Amino acid sequence: MTRSDERREAADWFAKQKRAVMSVEERGDFDAWRQNPRNLAALNAMHELWGEMAALKGAEPALEARPLRRRVLGGAAVAASIAIGGLAAFATFQPLAFAQTEQTAIGEQRARTLPDGSVASLNVVTRIDYRMHGDRRDVRLREGQALFVVRDDKNRPFLVHSGDYEIRAAGGGAFDVRLRDGAAEVSVQDGAVQVIPTRGKDAGHVIATLAAGRRLRLAADALDATPPKTEIVSPQSVAEWRLRTVTYRDVTVAEAVEDLNRFFPRAIEVADPALAWRRVTLRLQAADREEVLRTLSALLGAQVERRERADVLTVSAS
Repeated sequence: MTRSDERREAADWFAKQKRAVMSVEERGDFDAWRQNPRNLAALNAMHELWGEMAALKGAEPALEARPLRRRVLGGAAVAASIAIGGLAAFATFQPLAFAQTEQTAIGEQRARTLPDGSVASLNVVTRIDYRMHGDRRDVRLREGQALFVVRDDKNRPFLVHSGDYEIRAAGGGAFDVRLRDGAAEVSVQDGAVQVIPTRGKDAGHVIATLAAGRRLRLAADALDATPPKTEIVSPQSVAEWRLRTVTYRDVTVAEAVEDLNRFFPRAIEVADPALAWRRVTLRLQAADREEVLRTLSALLGAQVERRERADVLTVSAS
């Protein structure tokens, strides 16, 4: 395949992501396509160009609608679909006995089709457990972040348990759940979900219904009296981490670095407490570690010291 073909396919997938939420089948095709590092690099370049255009114009540029060319996947994808079909059949015959765990390591992202046909996309350092029942579909997010594209089944609600909360999708849709230090964050890309505490005075009651383009931040402890914070977000940005794009809004440098360390085997550290507690808002492409270090050091006015076990950000000498 020529570089021109790679760019054209990247443009097709980029346009599809911007126009609408992809179907379960399209997400399977996309995940197979982006496993090729050259394809992912072409797509990342497309996102960088898009961001530059938006910055110049002060708004997101208009997108020309054009049909997405579907690719015929090879034998590996056919084998994967056969395996998925076998899992679905097993779940149909033994719905109460089926239980599985999926997890990712540092730097690893993975998408899996669940036995009911829904798709779970796992971010780096993430673990989920799931069990399909006759009357419901249960997923437990133990750690990390995952996007769930839910197959519509009105007879079996799709439930994601995260910390002290349950996120319920009655029909189809797509939503993202992130769990860090016990605190949960729910973002809806398509459809709607309900948020239900599992402990405290509101246990078992719906405290929020989120539609597409809404994000809810929940305290680590459901007994915390602090009201949940709801934000408006772009549905297209809900799962941008799948392209290894990360956005931090008003967080400490320490928090951002802790999160970035989930993407790279070699750690980044912050030596100066004043630098670690500095609050920042930034957007990074977490695909190239050296580029991340260069960007961080430039934005923070810091130097990078190469040490045996880590690269350390230090305050530049004045």
